[in-house]
Amino acid sequence: MDHLIYAYRGDEARRILSSARDGRVLGVYFIGSTKTSTIPGISVAGATPELTLYTPAVDMEYLFHGRPLSLDRIPVTPKGIPTPALITRAALNSSNIPFLVVDAGSYVEPKIPHVDLPSRIVGERIDLGRALPHEAARNLFEESKVLADELARLAELIILGESIPGGTTTALGILIALGYEAWGMISSAAPENPHALKQEIVRRGLKKSGGLSSRNPFEAVARLGDPVHVSMAGFLAGALKQDARVILAGGTQMAAVLAIAKHAKVSLEGRVLIGTTRWLLSDDSSDLVGLVRMIYPNTPIVAYDLDFSNAPHEGLRYYERGYVKEGVGAGGTCIAAAVKGVAHQRLLHSIYEEYERLINKSASTSVDRRDLVD
Repeated sequence: MDHLIYAYRGDEARRILSSARDGRVLGVYFIGSTKTSTIPGISVAGATPELTLYTPAVDMEYLFHGRPLSLDRIPVTPKGIPTPALITRAALNSSNIPFLVVDAGSYVEPKIPHVDLPSRIVGERIDLGRALPHEAARNLFEESKVLADELARLAELIILGESIPGGTTTALGILIALGYEAWGMISSAAPENPHALKQEIVRRGLKKSGGLSSRNPFEAVARLGDPVHVSMAGFLAGALKQDARVILAGGTQMAAVLAIAKHAKVSLEGRVLIGTTRWLLSDDSSDLVGLVRMIYPNTPIVAYDLDFSNAPHEGLRYYERGYVKEGVGAGGTCIAAAVKGVAHQRLLHSIYEEYERLINKSASTSVDRRDLVD
């Protein structure tokens, strides 16, 4: 397992990954939308704030088919940088890891085979102080837990990833609503982290929802959260109940998943780690290790050491300038691929090949080539 960075509690991380090395691996990617992403300046996971509502569906369509179906373009930032789903797709393909998509409340239903949670719901703007109905938050947790009770029987190691534009802001909202002083610790897909805007939105929502923190995770999610983080926490609970090992594949948003699970009285000891990218870990504007120490300090953190400094395409080199950093389970999926024996150079070659396939495809289809920086 080369090119892994054991950022926090490395011995425990090695034990968890080694125990799953010869077992079956399954990727489970949750999607959902929060109208918080339509607030200008909050999310760059789409060419416009409104298009961020399409990104979760299109991310998964691309992950499944290698092309988008709900839009005629690959999800990109306004600068044309490709979705981190490109990294995830390359890691899944190079390792032959099967995966499943779970819709917790996507604004656009993806045109692929997937699982719909019965209580799926699009989250409202959290600055209004009422993101979800309390009943929906609790139901999403329980429905995901039941789903995991079944799926976790199929694998010893589960990758748990997400696609929800605006998710770092709602993650901050969840943590603040639960009483954690997480101000200034949450990451951003942009090189300049809009901490002030996120804090203003969360403070406004907190005030409108009563102003006091709560130790009830479903109340916290209902006030300042979204459908994805609570669903992931429920799935985590069900998977751990079946004795699976879980990689929470993402960045600082995984701290919110961890916090919801903790406050829902889920036993997290010894079977879960956060898997991310080097870019997220080295981001000076956020603090994943600090968040984990605050919430559940026994949780290991591992990063996959991807470096695009010498990538043959400019769109990938933007990752080295602080753009995107993580998403769609990219880092954790790369870690799982390493567990399955995929060498670093093979994975890097697969990523480059996938990018080149997109460029060639965009030249011969309706996908605008300008959406990919080359």
